[in-house]
Amino acid sequence: MSRRQWIAALVAVLALAAFLRFWRLRDLPPGLYADEAMNGNNAMEALETRRFAVFYPENNGREGLYIDLAAVSIECFGNQAWALRIPAAIFGVLTVAGLACLGAELYGDAVGWFAAFFLTTSFWHILLSREGLRAIAAPCFLVWSIYLLLAARRRMPLVALAGAVYGLGFYTYIAYRATPLLMVLLLRRVGWKRAAVFAAAAAVVVAPLAMYFATHPGTFFGRTSQLSVWRAGRPAPVAGREAVLNIWRTARMFFTHGDYNWRHNYPWRAEVFWPVALLLVIGVICRRKGKWVPLVWLAVAALPVVLSGQDIPHALRSILMLPAAMLLAGLGAQRAYEFAARHLPGRVLAAGTAIALALLAYEPYHTYFDLWGRNPEMPGAFDIDSVRLAHEIQALPRETEKYVVIPPGADMAPQPVMFLTASYTPRQQDISHIHYLADSDCGRAKAKLAGAQVFCLTLANGSPDSDVHSDVLH
Repeated sequence: MSRRQWIAALVAVLALAAFLRFWRLRDLPPGLYADEAMNGNNAMEALETRRFAVFYPENNGREGLYIDLAAVSIECFGNQAWALRIPAAIFGVLTVAGLACLGAELYGDAVGWFAAFFLTTSFWHILLSREGLRAIAAPCFLVWSIYLLLAARRRMPLVALAGAVYGLGFYTYIAYRATPLLMVLLLRRVGWKRAAVFAAAAAVVVAPLAMYFATHPGTFFGRTSQLSVWRAGRPAPVAGREAVLNIWRTARMFFTHGDYNWRHNYPWRAEVFWPVALLLVIGVICRRKGKWVPLVWLAVAALPVVLSGQDIPHALRSILMLPAAMLLAGLGAQRAYEFAARHLPGRVLAAGTAIALALLAYEPYHTYFDLWGRNPEMPGAFDIDSVRLAHEIQALPRETEKYVVIPPGADMAPQPVMFLTASYTPRQQDISHIHYLADSDCGRAKAKLAGAQVFCLTLANGSPDSDVHSDVLH
């Protein structure tokens, strides 16, 4: 394959990646999950105050890059769920492009193209590329920084850019903090001068975030301490056994039992489609110079997952493992193609390859839009009732006084309503005439607020983390 043909093939893959991530983004996924809405509310507050942060402490604390980029999208398109999700779809497509370049740099054009195609058609990646959560940005920065670092072996000016891109990744997702273990090994291969330039550029970019953590004690380890298998009060033997079990659960999710959360997967479906999973195994088995990169990458990216004590397997927390897995599948695909080329006539091989690629491209479309997208259980995972309530509130005249009653302690419950009705900040609430009250008895609140429109958010099982249902009191 000539360079021009490879570029044309890559453009086709990127077009497919964009289609699968942007098609029907206005209505799928439906609803708006509270974590997404919290990102949107922080973005709208930043637009209002013109104070953009490197770290937002609400909702257990979140690195600020995705929120700040979402603010740009919201500024352009308004406070719509799909506007909040546009940056995720863009990051998804950019990761595909970066993986193609990285695979080609490591193993040649064919492996790079196969890896990009497998990532393009990964239901796992498509699903998370269509939700307004910051995790999807992390693999994008890691893939591009590794590619630029390796390419810098020939082009020294890329070293500083590679370091800067790598540093930006720390503003995306907490699991990214494990990646220095991989980068140290890669930097040993590029020489001390390049390693020093890379590290210096990364340090400069990371400095504002590091300063935030230094001046806000407890924020760096806050979420980690909540999720760790060694969280406070757990005996070491119990935590150790759980970590070992998590290794098995995380490995198994690639082949048999995946994440059971509708927001992360079609519940319990293997995270990797079985033909690609088979190629992944072939890629692990086959001998290839430099194969240690995706293998070490997999191990490092698995650490934040196997050391957490909640909801394993966890596709979102495992997102950094996905590019490495697709690189190994790309190696396996190249080996399988070379084997087939030695035993099949050229026309048969070409026809078989075309059919296989077409089926692999159709499978995630069918799974996402036909199976996952039409399943009646799925919308509840995206707080669909809160979205309906927001639409009811929006249908009322702006000057009407409106009150939303929430259970005490359920601070995340009203976030979708706040985002979609632009009523998060005090100023927004004054303009929209929407107010929020914490009260366990909505009937009592109605009696106190005679003459106003009162809406109730009730939780499915009394937990602030539960799906939200709305009851309207007139």
